[in-house]
Amino acid sequence: MNALVGLRDRLTPAAPSARQTLLVEAILQVLCDELGCDPTELHPRSRFETLGIDSKRALEFKEVLEEELGCALRTTLLFDFPSPESLAGHVVGVAFGEVTPEDASEPQESPEERLRRKLTKYDL
Repeated sequence: MNALVGLRDRLTPAAPSARQTLLVEAILQVLCDELGCDPTELHPRSRFETLGIDSKRALEFKEVLEEELGCALRTTLLFDFPSPESLAGHVVGVAFGEVTPEDASEPQESPEERLRRKLTKYDL
């Protein structure tokens, strides 16, 4: 997970509006490294479960994010925020004090993600 090394140092000087984009890029790079795929095969809205990220990998990834960003994150992080885009939005908020890991607000799901989830549920 080399793409995450020094992550806080890279995100801190960035404009708040650019932090999420930088984190999405780092997450996609980690996924490419872990899965051995080409970056063009992944999308910021790709679901971790469809990429084969199991609970063990999800927990390892969460722990690396905590270490690199110096903040506590939910154990169920990758399941609560199931895509690089939604994950980055939440993690940037936690790391830079905009939200807490225990925030009761549910992650926002785009209409496209909701439809994809429903179609996957019914194998359509």
